[in-house]
Amino acid sequence: NMRSVVTAVFLFMSAISYAIGEAFVSLSADPLLVWNYGIISVLAAIAGVGFWAAHHKLDKEEDKLNFIAESSFKGRRHSFGVSNA
Repeated sequence: NMRSVVTAVFLFMSAISYAIGEAFVSLSADPLLVWNYGIISVLAAIAGVGFWAAHHKLDKEEDKLNFIAESSFKGRRHSFGVSNA
């Protein structure tokens, strides 16, 4: 069931984020929280660069797909004379 797969992925990602949060709880003793926010911002920047590196080619591919000519395919139901009314 696709619903259970999506829920499982959501819960897995939540567990990872909670584990990362627990790892940085000890840094919260600093009254200025410089290290806590600094490390999280550096990790977020690294993740952003990694995401861009993994998906930057998709923008060019999307532009190519947007210029594909429109199809005249009406669907299987239309070819059998079934209307949507």
